[in-house]
Amino acid sequence: MSELHTNEGKKDSPVHNKDDSITGQIEGRCTFTDLDLQLQVHTNDTVERSTAQASFMVQPTMTVALILEGDLDAALDEQPLVMTSRNGPAGYIWFHTKEVRLDRWIRAGQRVRKVTVSLSLDRCSKLFDMSEFYKSIDFDCHKQNMSILQWQPTPQTLRCAEEILQKEQEGTNLEKLDSIISAFSLFRQAFAHFKEPSAQSNFDKVNAREIGRARIAREYILGHIDDALNMNDVANNTGMSVSTLQRTFKNCYGCTVMEFVRIRKLELARLSLLDHGITVGEAAFNAGYSSTANFSTAFQREFGYPPSSCMSN
Repeated sequence: MSELHTNEGKKDSPVHNKDDSITGQIEGRCTFTDLDLQLQVHTNDTVERSTAQASFMVQPTMTVALILEGDLDAALDEQPLVMTSRNGPAGYIWFHTKEVRLDRWIRAGQRVRKVTVSLSLDRCSKLFDMSEFYKSIDFDCHKQNMSILQWQPTPQTLRCAEEILQKEQEGTNLEKLDSIISAFSLFRQAFAHFKEPSAQSNFDKVNAREIGRARIAREYILGHIDDALNMNDVANNTGMSVSTLQRTFKNCYGCTVMEFVRIRKLELARLSLLDHGITVGEAAFNAGYSSTANFSTAFQREFGYPPSSCMSN
């Protein structure tokens, strides 16, 4: 922000704004702000139709994410970044002071609703007091180059996220402007949360080693989802005891191993209903349910709508 000088009590002194060709006889305080946004807004309200991985380089950035439904599985320079909404909508903020490689994984059948807002770290430094922010989260920019934090979003934050999703989908210029306003509000709320002395990050209780071990277990499950999986089988094939596997997996993904297996089978059943035109009875059998009624109840409870709504007319 650049501020013009105040001319209090000097009525004969002109105040110049940024354009020196415009002058005026004014009193008081006059300011000029050049936003130069450098803001990126990304939303998802999607069903992932295939299992895939993508990698790309990202310049120094601060990103705020609201995960409303589903999981986001990624890594920054091979440091695991697992975000989940299994325990309800969750807020995350991460930043890196150097260029990093972002790896992103998706899995077929998963429904994802999320909003991410990113600002270049250079722009953040001009908008916010980054030294105070670093101090509040105990981040040493001379020794570290990235940090990943989690917080519980407030109702106001969730309203901002839902508004961004709605406005981005509507797509007119005015809706896009509303989306940008909400994005800055979301960003400010996340940033302000960690400047509070009492703020704590839930992410601190899960370290990179645990996330890595949980991901190995997750990949094993995804690769053997059609098998009759049980806890002993997963533990033996991932080098963990059953208790360590259960604790690590729950901390990282917000659900137990067998809950993840059940949810994954339902996701694949939904994908089959959407893409392959099978019947609800066939989907129930493939997901391991002996009763179509029980399958429909579980499907409705997990996704919020009945399996019949996925079938082609």
